[in-house]
Amino acid sequence: MKTFLKIFGSLIVLFIITGLFLDNKVNVTREIEINATTQEIHEYVNDLSKWPLWSPWADLDPTIETAVSSVSTGVGASQSWKGQSGSGSLTFTESSPYKGIVYDLTLDGDPTLYSAGIRYTSNGNTTKVVWFMSGEMQPIIIGNYFAQLMDTFVGDSFANGLQKLKTAVEDK
Repeated sequence: MKTFLKIFGSLIVLFIITGLFLDNKVNVTREIEINATTQEIHEYVNDLSKWPLWSPWADLDPTIETAVSSVSTGVGASQSWKGQSGSGSLTFTESSPYKGIVYDLTLDGDPTLYSAGIRYTSNGNTTKVVWFMSGEMQPIIIGNYFAQLMDTFVGDSFANGLQKLKTAVEDK
């Protein structure tokens, strides 16, 4: 029994020490080229009531229920959601038909306030669209481990959402 406790204690110490050396920064980005102007793309991105047309989240969790605030476009627009996969909220803090949107994102059970958004860069007849999310996960150690996985957890969803946005805008 003593040997088991020593091994278990050593593993816990190793877990803690390793966690202290891991980075807690989250930086997820995905991008796509869309055959449209920034203003045409902004019609879909800036209006939370149009997010169901391209957002990947309902495909991943059909139980998600989303509530959009009375302000659904521009700075101050917000929405919250809940489903089997979790709950959270976002609020637009920046909005430009030429540059994109930025929003504050909170996820229930996670004390981190993430900065996320969708940026546009015009490239002649096309527009590069980048969906990003950044923040510093807490609490320390556990957050450091989860930060290593966020690109995997969120990145594919961002790529899927951007593909759906491309289809929605180009097929308009």
